[in-house]
Amino acid sequence: MNRWHTDYLPHPLYRPARRFVPRLADWPDQAGYDALLDLARAAGAPLPAGLRFVCDLEPDAYYETHIGATGEVPTRAQSWHDWFNALAWLAWPRAKAALNRRHIRAIARGEVKRGPLRDAATLFDECGVIVATADPQLGQALDEMRWKELFIARRADWGRRIAAHTLGHALMETGLAPHLGWCGKALILEVEEGFFKLDAERQAARLDAELAARLDDDAFLASPRALCPLPLLGIPGWWPDNEDPAFYDNADYFRPTRRAKSATVTA
Repeated sequence: MNRWHTDYLPHPLYRPARRFVPRLADWPDQAGYDALLDLARAAGAPLPAGLRFVCDLEPDAYYETHIGATGEVPTRAQSWHDWFNALAWLAWPRAKAALNRRHIRAIARGEVKRGPLRDAATLFDECGVIVATADPQLGQALDEMRWKELFIARRADWGRRIAAHTLGHALMETGLAPHLGWCGKALILEVEEGFFKLDAERQAARLDAELAARLDDDAFLASPRALCPLPLLGIPGWWPDNEDPAFYDNADYFRPTRRAKSATVTA
């Protein structure tokens, strides 16, 4: 599905990136990507100074090493995956830069062909959802996969004490055609009650800065198991069928499998 469109934008999945999407009649070319960055910088996005999305670049070095050394992000033309990667950089500039630094540190230590640290960083970069919560019990319900408690009993708390913020660009790509089985990988960040009184832009800036600081500590998100599975179609407001409580009876999607607890962190 390579036809250019922005029909996906109203879905809550794209809320963090929505404000950066210009009105384009077709896929952006190099000038279009340059203009995208110029507009984001003019709007105050704290992007790395040398960052540039370079169309159809084939780097000689590792992808992450090339970005770290040059600021150039290889970007394939007419690629939804790379388009959403660009949007993720605009929406989460500090966190994306911190993820890249994490890869570079791991490569320098010899973790070239991936290992727990790089695997976790890649999984989060591709499929990550930041789940901000002002109630540790909600984070615990997510971590322990207690779906009916999280999505039915505590339904009124979504948007008021818990919310999902998409970072993963592969997740944005698969969001073009949502389907049963569609899941993200959630990173739980605890916030104070006042967080949910901030507007969407300030919420994102707060999470971006906090996440970047934590990602610069390699003891944080040290393996993929630190991320929780999150069935995205279960989030209130994300899929019309979940208005019916019976939707959550689908155990193939809302799996009850217990998993090792991952530590929640406080923003």
